[in-house]
Amino acid sequence: MGVILGLNCYKHDAAASLLVDGRLMAAVEEERFRRQKHYGDYPERAVEYALESCGLDPADVDHVAYYMRPRLVVAANLAHSRRYLFSKGGLLFLLGQLNAARKMAAIPRRMGEHLGEGILSADFHFVDHHRAHAEAGFYCSGYDSAAVLSMDGVGERDTSLLASMDREGFREVVRSRFPHSPGIYYSTLTKHLGFRPDNDEYKVMGLSSYGQPEFADLFRRMIHHDGRGGIKVDTGLVDLARGVQHAFFDSSVTDVIGPPRAQDQPIEDRHQNVASSGQLALEELALEIARFLKERTRQRNLVVTGGVGLNCVMNGMLEREAGYDEVYPLPASHDSGTSLGAAVYVHRKVFPEVPLVTPSHMYLGPEYTEGRISKLLETAKIPCSRPEDLAETMARLLDEGRIVALFQGRMEFGPRALGNRSILADPRRAEMKDVLNSLVKHREEFRPFAPSCLRERAAEYFEGCQSSPYMIKTYPVRPGKRKVIPAVTHVDGTARVQTVSRDSNPFYHELIERFASRSEVPVVLNTSFNVRREPIVNTPSEAVRCFFATGIDALAMPPFLVEKAGISGT
Repeated sequence: MGVILGLNCYKHDAAASLLVDGRLMAAVEEERFRRQKHYGDYPERAVEYALESCGLDPADVDHVAYYMRPRLVVAANLAHSRRYLFSKGGLLFLLGQLNAARKMAAIPRRMGEHLGEGILSADFHFVDHHRAHAEAGFYCSGYDSAAVLSMDGVGERDTSLLASMDREGFREVVRSRFPHSPGIYYSTLTKHLGFRPDNDEYKVMGLSSYGQPEFADLFRRMIHHDGRGGIKVDTGLVDLARGVQHAFFDSSVTDVIGPPRAQDQPIEDRHQNVASSGQLALEELALEIARFLKERTRQRNLVVTGGVGLNCVMNGMLEREAGYDEVYPLPASHDSGTSLGAAVYVHRKVFPEVPLVTPSHMYLGPEYTEGRISKLLETAKIPCSRPEDLAETMARLLDEGRIVALFQGRMEFGPRALGNRSILADPRRAEMKDVLNSLVKHREEFRPFAPSCLRERAAEYFEGCQSSPYMIKTYPVRPGKRKVIPAVTHVDGTARVQTVSRDSNPFYHELIERFASRSEVPVVLNTSFNVRREPIVNTPSEAVRCFFATGIDALAMPPFLVEKAGISGT
């Protein structure tokens, strides 16, 4: 048996993944256990879950795959330090980078301290960061061959990788090197707009649809394709030298787009236009690179990965305009996915004769038994029912305008809730967007919500959408349907679609079918089961806590249903 444990940590979004004989058995982010978004330290709980879920001991692990090459991190930072060392905070930044690399190099010892001497019999592998991104994306895509585009902030020293992959091999085309970073460029935009860099980039993406690209030419000069597959950043316009938290626009830029927005400052038209301009420059960069890669590789399919691959608007544009037959953005394209990619890389290297089995879904985290849920409800003295037809009951509640949380099965891997840790509502009610943002999610009013649609009927509502199971691409809502599902139609007429098949999630598919029978609309509003600045819920107790702390009306934890209307004092 070939057991490979993959992990990433000491930057952000720490996670662990487990491959057993070429099958993905578990993958989970540490943040879900620690209740701290983007937790980056050693993923102790995630590692424990991965092993326990398969009944394995540390001694059963044959190989440990780590998502970074720490020696190259040290070399790259020392070589680059002359750019910033004597600037404000430069020395502290360098020491922080070197300390992270020291921890990375010591991962065998840290795992030995955690899991005991048994783990030390495993072979340890340090895998190139962007190669890990690429391996994860290609593996999960299921393609026989594809072009691969990986873009993020920075790995060891590279910020992008273009490659061609098939079942037999990997052929690198070109890389871009720091400081020519699309990820840190976008984080600088995030920071300038008053949001948290390396955390709130999706807010910029959502805000961009409200504005006009007034400053597009300026941002195009700031970041663009170099004509040879590489990324070029004008470091005279944006200083990226000290990484995400310290990057800033030059005064020549702020003289044009305005000063940075304070977090408590109202969002003005100018801010919307800055977001629109910065997003457009990224989209145009990605499109030119994707077309260059297609011309160079002659591949018909494209895999998109790396942290920038979470930009759903960009992904939708690539699918429509880049000229590929299919575009597959990895659902966990951020650093958590490198835990999987590192493991896949080692499997290809060590067990080439054992075929890799493409995962059919991303439900790879913990699940909880009916007995545990029942005990929690009984111990907490929470009244509940056990409907004979739970899907029908939930559909009725949604049809009546109630907000219903669904907690079932294994937790999703990646940042999107896909029907197992979800808050659901009626997409026909235009006011539902504001109700959810204010009473449940406690977040900015401009933030959109996503539709979950029966896969077999997606094309009726969304232009060009045949299959989009991971809510990571946007599609135009058909003009005749925009008034039908206003709560999930963004201001620009698009939606971030999840298609739901009976095979991938039987209960969720049945629920949407029942809602369609009542409403004639095969779509429900789906948002992640959490509140602002908290990770998606993991355990039943976290689900109950979130339920009572928000304006959610009912909580379904099959086979149980809890309704606030039936609980005195709520």
